[in-house]
Amino acid sequence: MNIIVAQSGGPTSVINSSLAGVISAGIENDFDKIYLSLHGIEGIINDEIAEVDKDKYASENIKAKLMARPSSILGSCRFKLPANFDDEVYKKIFETLKAYQISTFVYIGGNDSMDTVMKLNNYMKDNNIADINIMGCPKTIDNDLMGMDHSPGFGSAAKYIGTTLRTLRTDVDIFDLKSVTFVEIMGRHAGWLAASALSANYGMDKDVVNFVYLPEDRKSLDQVFDEIKEALKYENNLIVALAEGFRDKDNKLDEERFSNQNDAFGHKIVSGVASRLADLVRNKLEIKSRAVELSIVQRTSNLISKTDADEAYQLGFMAAKLGIDNTNLVPVLKRKDKNEYEVYYESVSPDKIANNEMKIPETWLKDRKTLENEIIKYTLPLIKGEVEQVYENSLPVFVNLKDFII
Repeated sequence: MNIIVAQSGGPTSVINSSLAGVISAGIENDFDKIYLSLHGIEGIINDEIAEVDKDKYASENIKAKLMARPSSILGSCRFKLPANFDDEVYKKIFETLKAYQISTFVYIGGNDSMDTVMKLNNYMKDNNIADINIMGCPKTIDNDLMGMDHSPGFGSAAKYIGTTLRTLRTDVDIFDLKSVTFVEIMGRHAGWLAASALSANYGMDKDVVNFVYLPEDRKSLDQVFDEIKEALKYENNLIVALAEGFRDKDNKLDEERFSNQNDAFGHKIVSGVASRLADLVRNKLEIKSRAVELSIVQRTSNLISKTDADEAYQLGFMAAKLGIDNTNLVPVLKRKDKNEYEVYYESVSPDKIANNEMKIPETWLKDRKTLENEIIKYTLPLIKGEVEQVYENSLPVFVNLKDFII
């Protein structure tokens, strides 16, 4: 009985916590061998597979080191499996799994990775393959996965964003002039991360973030200009958080202005909306305006939420256990409806997550104060605590794959 695990899609600060959960479950449940596929499903296709050294993993406290290491230690991919099950790639995948005597395969990833899990399970049904279980283990900083309260990775990214914007506020306030700073935050179709920037306002005597613009709440450029102009009557220096996927009602900020490329799953590669808006506001209002793009640092910061890391670990552990229990399900997080934050775990079919998106509830978008109250209540428990980091010569050091493989 052997298990294999892979990581896919965009990294997060806690994707290795889920990996640690899978490996720990593999050890505790007496799997003969624990294999690691490098660069997602492509590692299985190309036979790029490593084996965990169980003794090293235990003796070197690798679990804790993995939970302190951001980004995907196994590497990643954005490989879209074909819809046609007659494609040779499916045969290659299952030949490799059979050669390594795999009984459980855990794929850690987001929406598109659950598409891979769903297709592999459907292929097994069509071909009467019953001696392997393929589970998904969810993650994404975008927080747009259906079937769950929140996604592992979101809490740590939100913690970084809130910390960065509070720090940024100390910079933008130094000059006695009118200015607007646009901060571009990841989120193509769902604005959870950009909205989480409002958490920076919690407990402060003045707003850190003045406005948030989201894909779910489109406005005209004139509305944007008017809101900023009015706010500048009372505050010299504004910070505007906006999702990379924010577009105006008149489509003047359409995606083609920023990119004409698609990723492997057909999604537009977008960026540059903050820079574009900064230029427009500078010209329209004749004030100082600048853009800050947080880009990939928001998803792989070593400012890791302990709550986020612990939950990601539990999902990884549960995904491996679901394989032992002879299922092909995806473990998900749910929040108990109580005043005190508490989660519980369920499992769903991968088709409940694949190719779907969870947006910010429409009721939260009633007005800015409603959104701020709701997102603070939602986000604050998820950013709680810090994962301790190891430093050498005052710089962080991270575990390497060679530290725990044969």
